[in-house]
Amino acid sequence: MSEQVYSYFDYNGETDLPEEGVADFRGVPHYFWLRKDLDARRGLFDIVPIDDALLRRVVEFQSIFHAWDVDYHAGRVALETHPMRPGMNDRFVTLHREICDAALALREKAFSQTGVFSLAPSWVKHSRQFEGRRWPVPGLYSFILEVTWVTA
Repeated sequence: MSEQVYSYFDYNGETDLPEEGVADFRGVPHYFWLRKDLDARRGLFDIVPIDDALLRRVVEFQSIFHAWDVDYHAGRVALETHPMRPGMNDRFVTLHREICDAALALREKAFSQTGVFSLAPSWVKHSRQFEGRRWPVPGLYSFILEVTWVTA
């Protein structure tokens, strides 16, 4: 059964798996880290449950990124305005630091799972309307993923 991916880091959508992020595991939000690529869509991950406070920070972080991402794909802002760049969005940078610090503190409690990542059907449906268009593409935004966990 596929589960929601709330946020992910270091993913280019072509050949890589997300390096880390937050996704549901059996309906409960978990932080995940890629331990080993098994193929282009499947990897061995360390995962650990997170609390509601961390999930709220992740959701806010993702919301800030998504708003920028929509503007970026529409050509309204340049890559140089990415919220992680110095002086662009202090709240985004603070959330990133808080998320990373919280995740680091949880890592020793992680357990292994194999995850199979794919594009969410809602994103595939949304993106089809933009096929063949040249960038910038107003209305398009970065990938929304889902994951299926298989016991390692």
